[in-house]
Amino acid sequence: MIAGWLVKVLVGIALVGFVVVELGSPLVARAQADDAAHEVANEAAFRLRDQNTQQTLDDACAAEAVEQSVAVVTCGINAKDEIEVKVTKQARSFLLDKFDQTKKWYIAEATATATRK
Repeated sequence: MIAGWLVKVLVGIALVGFVVVELGSPLVARAQADDAAHEVANEAAFRLRDQNTQQTLDDACAAEAVEQSVAVVTCGINAKDEIEVKVTKQARSFLLDKFDQTKKWYIAEATATATRK
């Protein structure tokens, strides 16, 4: 009797944990991507202060993206002379990122700008 009840509780906890990870992970990844995009843009703007070249911009974006665990989609200077960065981050998933219909939910994308310093 107690063993059956305990199994039901454990299965219920595992199911709730699964749902929390599957549905909460994209939200967490989106927040992390947003923070990382700002960090990448700020670091690139800071490095351009010493050497104002496209290579310096690309290197700064790539190095900071690795540190922040994101992938850089774009890194450039916009029409307002600001550093503009777009990054993506893969959210954790056990199951739903395997299906074509839900795969895009697990790719968090964020854009940020930074004023050149």
